[in-house]
Amino acid sequence: MFRPRPFAVPPSLVLVPHFPPGSLFADLQKNARQRQDLLHSTLLCFENLAVISGFIGYPHLLTLLAWVADLAEKEVFFLGSAGALTSRFREPAAVQVGEIRPASIFKRFSRAAALPLKKFSSGAFPVVSGVSVDLIQRETPAWLTEQQSLRTDIVEMELFPLRWFLKKPFHALVVLSDQVEEKGILPFREKDKFQSEFHRAFQHITRYIHHEESHPDPRVRRRGR
Repeated sequence: MFRPRPFAVPPSLVLVPHFPPGSLFADLQKNARQRQDLLHSTLLCFENLAVISGFIGYPHLLTLLAWVADLAEKEVFFLGSAGALTSRFREPAAVQVGEIRPASIFKRFSRAAALPLKKFSSGAFPVVSGVSVDLIQRETPAWLTEQQSLRTDIVEMELFPLRWFLKKPFHALVVLSDQVEEKGILPFREKDKFQSEFHRAFQHITRYIHHEESHPDPRVRRRGR
């Protein structure tokens, strides 16, 4: 039986499936107070936050979270990538997911048509509606037509099962990497723009965490609540 021994992490937990190539992740590893390899993923701990990165899909992610002590008490943040389902987005852009709905097998997890997520109140990122799929290439013409009728903006692979598993809303930013159309998935060419938007999104999350940590008094209104 798989019985992982829970480990303690700081109050805020940032989940990142994959950091894009560049100096951001290398600098994080260099400056972390603690680094640990977990099931082909990496845990980095800092003073008031931890980062888990390197997981693929929701089974891998939920298995990793089984190691986190007092997970229910953690403030969770997610930063990943997604595909755009509407012509509203034509280049890489960081957006925040305001609600996430299930597709395919995820519809068995919950009867809810969509589950709410937390939103940053700063206005730095447009709010979108998302859908989670369990496998790539679920985006058939019939599926796209259904999502258009639901006014879904983006598609990704982890948010709905993560939201269902945690049983509470959390903040989720995703950077759009491609456009999903009936003729297929069309990657955006602006790689530098993807990098800069990813970096901007990560910095926003860490600044938010630092701000919240500096205002522990419950009488102080916490942003995004």
